[in-house]
Amino acid sequence: MIIQLDWFGCDPRTQWESQIHQTLEQFAALKPVSRAVVRVEHLADSAPRYHLSMALGIPGPDVLARSTGHTFDEALLKLSSSVRKTLATRALNARRLNGAARGVKAMHRG
Repeated sequence: MIIQLDWFGCDPRTQWESQIHQTLEQFAALKPVSRAVVRVEHLADSAPRYHLSMALGIPGPDVLARSTGHTFDEALLKLSSSVRKTLATRALNARRLNGAARGVKAMHRG
């Protein structure tokens, strides 16, 4: 997985980088991720100070998510929740499209 971290308005912190990497590893366990781009913005004069955005390159359409929070941890938690919800919704829709209606036999079974 190729990971690109962009920092705007703040310096990279090793604790934040490790939290981002752990989050990305959890997503990679759910679905293979080829590329991840994470942007961290710290706006000192804004009400929610942290703005995070993530783009995941996965099979099928890419996943794009954004979140805001008063702390970095809050913004990262919202971001990971949003990505998990998107992945779960896509998995559910894929199962619905690939599954046959109840009581219908597959054509190859006769």
